[in-house]
Amino acid sequence: MPGPEPLEIPKETPPVVPRPQGLLQRLYREEWDAWRAHYRRYFKLAARALALGFILGFVYFMTRPAQEKKALAFVMKSLKDIPLGASPLVLALTLFYHNARASVIAVAAGVVPLACLPVLDPLANGATLGLLASISKHQGLNVPLLFLKSVAPHGIFELPAVLYATSVGIYLSLTLGKLAKEAWRKGGGREPQGSEAPPSAEGFLESQAARADDDAGDLAGKVVRSFVLVVLPLLLIAAIIEACITPLLR
Repeated sequence: MPGPEPLEIPKETPPVVPRPQGLLQRLYREEWDAWRAHYRRYFKLAARALALGFILGFVYFMTRPAQEKKALAFVMKSLKDIPLGASPLVLALTLFYHNARASVIAVAAGVVPLACLPVLDPLANGATLGLLASISKHQGLNVPLLFLKSVAPHGIFELPAVLYATSVGIYLSLTLGKLAKEAWRKGGGREPQGSEAPPSAEGFLESQAARADDDAGDLAGKVVRSFVLVVLPLLLIAAIIEACITPLLR
C-alpha cells in the first residue's frame, strides 16, 4: 500500500514593501488631495463666473454695438506687448509670460482676506470672450465655428488654468480670513482685564503668533505648489498650441 503523501508546507509570502514615492509624485498626490478637499468647489464657482461674464458681455455688446470699438481698443491695448508677427517660439514664450503674469495677479488678489477678489479674473475673461462673440456676430461670421477654430484648441488648456488659478486665489483669500478670525478670537482682539496683563499673556500671544506664522507658511507653500504644478504647465501647453497650431486652423 502506498504511504501517505507528504504534507506540503506553504511558503511564507514575503511582505509587500511599498515603493518609495518620488518627490514629483508625492507633490502631485498632495495636489490631488488639495483639489478634492478645497479647490474643486471654488473651481465650480470660477466656472460659473466665466460663464456669467460671457453671457453678460455678449448681451451687453449685442445690444450696444457702439461700445464694441471702445472695449476692443481697451483689450488690444492690454495685449500690445504680444508680437503677433514674431516666430512661433517667440510668440509662444510671450503668450506664456503674458498669461502667467495675469494668473499670478489673480492668485495674488487672494491676499485680501475674505474678499474673493480672484473671481473677477474669470468674470473679465468671460466678458472678453463675449465681446469677441458679439463683434463676430455683427460681422456676420459663424461664431461657433470661429470659436471652435480660434479659441477651443488652446482654450481647453488655458481656461482650466485660469479657473484653477482663481480657485487657488479664492482658497487663499478665505483661508487668510479664517486665520485672521482665529487670531482675533484667541486673544488678538481682546484687552486683558486689570491694569496689567497676566503673567502668561505674553507667552500665549507669542505662541499664537508663531502658530499663525507656521499656518501662513504652510498656506504659501500650497499656493506655490498648485501654481507651479498645475497652472504653469497648462499655460505653457496653451501658449504652444496658440502660437503653432491655432494659426493653421484659421
